[in-house]
Amino acid sequence: MSGSSLDGLDIAYCKITTGDIWKYKIIHAKSYPYNNEEKKFLFELPEKQKEELAKLDGLFAFTYGLMVLEFKKEFHFRKIDLIASHGHTVLHEPKNQITIQLGSGQTIATVTNKPVICNFREADVRAGGQGAPLVPICDEYFFSDYHACLNIGGIANISYREKGQRIGFDICAANQLLNALAGQINLPYDNKGAIAKKGNLNEKLYYFLNDYDYFFRKHPKSLDNKWIQGTFITLLNDADCSIEDKLRTVTEHIALQISKVILNQIKTQNIKTKKYRLLITGGGAYNTFLIKRIEKLSGLKLKLPDDETIQFKEAFAMCLMGILRIENKSNFLPSVTGAKHAVSGGDIFYP
Repeated sequence: MSGSSLDGLDIAYCKITTGDIWKYKIIHAKSYPYNNEEKKFLFELPEKQKEELAKLDGLFAFTYGLMVLEFKKEFHFRKIDLIASHGHTVLHEPKNQITIQLGSGQTIATVTNKPVICNFREADVRAGGQGAPLVPICDEYFFSDYHACLNIGGIANISYREKGQRIGFDICAANQLLNALAGQINLPYDNKGAIAKKGNLNEKLYYFLNDYDYFFRKHPKSLDNKWIQGTFITLLNDADCSIEDKLRTVTEHIALQISKVILNQIKTQNIKTKKYRLLITGGGAYNTFLIKRIEKLSGLKLKLPDDETIQFKEAFAMCLMGILRIENKSNFLPSVTGAKHAVSGGDIFYP
């Protein structure tokens, strides 16, 4: 799994038991950080021409394949039934039935000598869906005892059950904004939100961050990295204030948008605040200042799960989607994506 936060490639070796009761275990997992050159390359992908992207697709996948082999060698395991690869999102415009993830499945299959499933989103988009978020299918199978599942990655998204079915949607840009700002002072990220905590809220910037139509639209809805870069990153770059103030303001923006969604669910479903159980995953879970701001704005006391769940739930979700695809079962929820019908998304490639 390679996400929009651009922090690295997450690889998880998982066992999933199917049948009447589905069970899972993350046996081994590791995140391989991207260096500055790789981050710059991935950040600039949406601006590449189609011809250039086609050339990069195989190179990118070849590198992915080698990393999988390195992971396999490091943890000394032999059996691999299949590899489920999300790739890296270049363009996501579901209204135009376009979603592009870099990373040739055939190349990965050839390098690793294993079957590969990739390009998960396209089938749902072709069925009229958003093709995102992907993880709610995993929430439905394995984390349904929580009132909601919140992932704070490059984009913050959430899923929960409403009127007997699971819904889910992207809330706002998150770590990709914070990491982009931290990168301007030569840091990979704002550790625990320490720099943001020192900054001051810029009210003008805060107003503009929260004033986009997207935040007032109902689900199903999803965000596109290219739109985020062209809109929010540009807005941040043009703002006349310090990096500390920008980090503080963006953190407050993220906390506000997440809290609004949570409080709306609590209100509409008449859930007692003290009993509300929220699963928080993704790199943003380690942003202590952000979590405290969400607690303050929502009135909740939040408890984090174990590190393995925080860091590798999305990578595990790709494994689940791959298993469902190989068994020709639905791996998207139309109640989440808005598709006309459920699909089993993903292209299968063999060595």
